[in-house]
Amino acid sequence: MRPLAERQFSDYRNRIERKSIEEYRKYIEAQMARARETADEAERFRCLANAVAANGLLLRGMDVGFITGKLNHQAIGEISNGIQTSEAFRSLMESSGEELAANGNVDALVRDLQDRDRALSRAKAPSRAAIDVIRDVQIKVQARMAQPRDYATLVAAHRLSSWEGRARAPDGKMLNVVRRDLNRELDGRALGEETERVLADPDFKYVMRRERKENLYLNALRADGIALGQYPKRAEQLRARETQRGEEAPAAPERVSNDPAR
Repeated sequence: MRPLAERQFSDYRNRIERKSIEEYRKYIEAQMARARETADEAERFRCLANAVAANGLLLRGMDVGFITGKLNHQAIGEISNGIQTSEAFRSLMESSGEELAANGNVDALVRDLQDRDRALSRAKAPSRAAIDVIRDVQIKVQARMAQPRDYATLVAAHRLSSWEGRARAPDGKMLNVVRRDLNRELDGRALGEETERVLADPDFKYVMRRERKENLYLNALRADGIALGQYPKRAEQLRARETQRGEEAPAAPERVSNDPAR
């Protein structure tokens, strides 16, 4: 039986989490209602983006296993602004914004956004700076809308904006280094082709299937997502871990036959 203090803390934590989840859900419902009721198109779009942003923060908290504190309005606003500037959101709002607001279902809104983004990403994209590509992916990650293609696009953006070189260390030795220029303009076709190569890589597919969502989230947001480019090493680690777990699993007990002939 757990000590009393530990049980009390667990109960307190659960109460906070339930209250926070309720606050997020009330906020999302209120934003969807305002989007449905307003006659101002800009206000409708802003409310829908707010709902998607808050939904992403709620889902992340539930993935982590704990949601605490009051609504993070600053984070919601920053993510919402990024969503509103995305091509997929603008395109979807032009064709179905009023209908999605009337529907009032944030999950359906997120699914439609993902579908529209997927369709647009397959078309020839315009040339853009690598950092703009990266920031777009990060917004999707924060809104819990990111798909494997988005993570692959982030890896591709880093590959196309990086190159190997030589640099002199403080002790005078020449070292191999990787130089990056995130302001480099990336050709849309080249970015699409590199993204497809990453998506087809078995190691990348394995990481997308096996990696925890929270790890993908953190790796995409830290240091412009550079760590995601190390997915081959991560795939090796995950495979080794699964192999070790398989070896440590207890052997199944031998079945005893009731056959008297044995």
